Amino acid sequence: MTTSGPGPSGAPAVVRPGDGAWAKHDFYMRLAGVVESGAKCLGSRVGAVAVRDDRVLGMGYNGTPSGYPNCTEDERGCRRCALRHDAPAAGLTGRLYDICLCVHAEQNVVVTAARFGVALADAWVYTTLQPCFGCLKELMQLRVRGIIFLRPWQAHHPDYGWVEDEYERLVVHFRSRGGIFARLETGAPVEPVGVSIGGPVA
Repeated sequence: MTTSGPGPSGAPAVVRPGDGAWAKHDFYMRLAGVVESGAKCLGSRVGAVAVRDDRVLGMGYNGTPSGYPNCTEDERGCRRCALRHDAPAAGLTGRLYDICLCVHAEQNVVVTAARFGVALADAWVYTTLQPCFGCLKELMQLRVRGIIFLRPWQAHHPDYGWVEDEYERLVVHFRSRGGIFARLETGAPVEPVGVSIGGPVA
């Protein structure tokens, strides 16, 4: 696969139309987009698919744990997401992930594969949103071959400029061990998802 190299501030490599493997990556990303349509979250909706040897090994979208009330306007299973939805000025975007009840799409791929005894080592993971710190670490620990995402995120809080640096350190390490980490360019404009990390606790 041909990609452009990493840019400043840890900007990921990009898989562009015309690159040799673009059509295959686009196919699986479209599948991840279909999976995303099942997401029940008042925040961002995300879909993910794991693939190895051109076979889908697992898929998942973000939402509350199985059997728990969904993260919707009616059920309001995750209080954090409900508060973000009802009071956007409260500043919860990018904060309090540790009490968010929603399981991330990548996490759902991993735990579902584990439940059914499917190994994800050397798989490619396609996700419609750049993985968060936790999901990136988990995918690295699984020793996946590649991570391809559609929408990037950006940490915006001026006091937390080091957040992107720490993330870049993870990406550099992943790549140093042969992993592919890249954004898929589809030709349509894609706006970064803002992650306004909260300020330091006083």
